[in-house]
Amino acid sequence: MIQAKLFFIFLAFGILLGVIWGILNFIKLLLKNNIVVSQILEAHFAVVNVFGFFIALINFNFGEFRFYLLVAYVVGFILERKTLGKLFAKVYYWLYNKLKSGAIRLKKTKLVKRVLK
Repeated sequence: MIQAKLFFIFLAFGILLGVIWGILNFIKLLLKNNIVVSQILEAHFAVVNVFGFFIALINFNFGEFRFYLLVAYVVGFILERKTLGKLFAKVYYWLYNKLKSGAIRLKKTKLVKRVLK
């Protein structure tokens, strides 16, 4: 019973990891896929990911590593990317297009033209 509970806890952490990855992809999209920023975000994500996994191991399983917990973590990430991740990506692109068109409209206003002169 405890092992199943731990499996679902780490599955949930994997899903959360996928959501965070989607948000980072949105940030990279906003920054127009700048290579330096992209590399920094991905390195930061990897460090936080590993650190978070080990903190979860310490808090929920007394620091004892079990392979099925790593599998649950990875499966949760993959499930989120294949299901909710696609939905989030559509929302992110919609939001990006709205922000982009709003910025273009804002640039055309007289007030912004005066400020930019």
